[in-house]
Amino acid sequence: MKGISSEMLVADLQRLGVRMGDCVMLHSSLSSLGWVEGGAETVVAAFLDAVGPDGGLLTPAFTEGAWTDRLAMEDCESDCPQEFCPSQAPSHEGAIPNAALKRAGRLRSCHPTHSWIANGGRAEELVRDHWRSPTICGRGNPFEKLVELDGCIVILGVGVNTITLWHYYEDILDVPYRGHYHPKERHLSYCTAGRRIQYEFPGVMQEVVRASGIMISGRVGRSVSGLIRARVFRQFIGTILADDPYCFIVRPPDRHSDHLAVDALEKGAAMLRAWAKGPRELPEKMDWPPGNDDDLVREDCPAFAGRHEAGGMSWPLCQANDRHPDLFRYGGVFNRFGKTTCGRCPWHFKFPPP
Repeated sequence: MKGISSEMLVADLQRLGVRMGDCVMLHSSLSSLGWVEGGAETVVAAFLDAVGPDGGLLTPAFTEGAWTDRLAMEDCESDCPQEFCPSQAPSHEGAIPNAALKRAGRLRSCHPTHSWIANGGRAEELVRDHWRSPTICGRGNPFEKLVELDGCIVILGVGVNTITLWHYYEDILDVPYRGHYHPKERHLSYCTAGRRIQYEFPGVMQEVVRASGIMISGRVGRSVSGLIRARVFRQFIGTILADDPYCFIVRPPDRHSDHLAVDALEKGAAMLRAWAKGPRELPEKMDWPPGNDDDLVREDCPAFAGRHEAGGMSWPLCQANDRHPDLFRYGGVFNRFGKTTCGRCPWHFKFPPP
């Protein structure tokens, strides 16, 4: 069987909408492309050919982060933060990012758990400020430069759930459900205070993005892939968050049901309605509901998972929250549910205590 050549990939990428001079943030699956002559290295080279010498390629060099005993990469922890990271630690994001990591001249942004690899003529410009970012996806992350340069996000044979920058405005707005923060490593676990629609129900978000019209879809190799312009993506996130600041987390739909899928479908439909009305600008600061009481426990909520004993303490748990980066090490129920965050939960505000 004939393999897929670099020239074929370049032509497919151009048809998808990748332009000369583009900066591309890539999320990918090598196996989805079929048999590529030269493997992952050929894919990286094809992207760099498609964007030309004045473009750039960003690939995620993420590690396991909070789910390991040591958050920071061992070979650079003592030097953080710095403009660029010298670490050779491999990415957990697949063969293509690791091929980009091994390419001569590449640069790695400085972040202990969620660094980015940049290749191409714009590499330094794309990643040099990431060391300033206080969180994974907040101010200073490479997405901001991608927007400034009118770049694009490409999902190569994967779904929109793999896009990391869904979290961008959540960081900037400091949403109540942001999650558990490790200040030393600038690591934020976004799911601890809410199961996220794009991870729990990826098909819903895939259909929302498809129906919104913000993504161009097409074939690259044997994959079904997509391209979203970074400015449009930011505008879309801002619009749906302005309409519903809790749109990304799923919660019980009423006082008695714990079917989170119902909430996911309702939120997906609301996102499309908000986008159909036209793009909206987010205010610099949003007024959140009063409270943020982490001691509040709503045992009348359908998502309440009971109290569990561990480490000499009693922990109230929630089915609608994901595992906590400190508690999951206890195993068992702590690997299935998260700690309650009722004082920051939209269900609590929607259904006040009787």
